[in-house]
Amino acid sequence: MFEEQDYLMISGIQHFLFCKRQWALIHVEQQWQENSLTLEGNICMKKQINQ
Repeated sequence: MFEEQDYLMISGIQHFLFCKRQWALIHVEQQWQENSLTLEGNICMKKQINQ
C-alpha cells in the first residue's frame, strides 16, 4: 500500500513541466513565499468558489 507522502500533487506535476527548479524549490526544499500575484489569485479563486 502507498503512503500519502508517496503520491504526487497535480500542481507538482504542473510545476515540474513548467520549470524543474521551481518544482524542486516548492516540493523538495519546501520553499514558498506568497506575493501580491499569488494572493490576488487566491482571492479570485475564493470569489469564484463562493458564487
